[in-house]
Amino acid sequence: MENLIRTICSTIPVSEASVEAFAQIGLFKQVVKNTIINRPSQSRVRMFFLESGIFRSYRLIDGVDYTHHFFTEHWFASDYQSYLLQQPGYLFIEALSEGSYFEFEKTALEDYFDRYPAYQKLGRIIAEKAYLKMVQRMVNFQTLPLKERYDHLIEQHPKLFQLVPQKHIASYLGVTQQSLSRIKAERD
Repeated sequence: MENLIRTICSTIPVSEASVEAFAQIGLFKQVVKNTIINRPSQSRVRMFFLESGIFRSYRLIDGVDYTHHFFTEHWFASDYQSYLLQQPGYLFIEALSEGSYFEFEKTALEDYFDRYPAYQKLGRIIAEKAYLKMVQRMVNFQTLPLKERYDHLIEQHPKLFQLVPQKHIASYLGVTQQSLSRIKAERD
């Protein structure tokens, strides 16, 4: 819970006691590597706060796995489209390492935000960061060559390359594993 308290208190001006109360509406879970914590077929709309570990969201299309996003510890993860529309989404969220997280049901979060209006700002900041990450990713795809997208990813998430299988990084960058290997070899 310490990471949740630190993250929220550094994001919005609230007391540690209110964050502890906030944590109580969540369910704390620990998982092993390769555990799927969210499936598209689930009707429960949830948000996750990642205490530890690295996670990814991905989509399956015609049996092909497309990495959508990487989530690192001390921030929130969700199938945000599903969260906003309150319907089953299309993303799996998988633990790529051992990890732990708090799971929050959307209805519980909304009730909490109604009781503690300061937390509405937290919800807005989570949404803004999710939006900005997706816009930046789209801009990078549209304007940067693969080598620069690769360099940008290394800058933002240097640990990613030690912890995540290359096939997931290649999928995230929209290339084959062979193309990613070539870029890595040129860079070394």
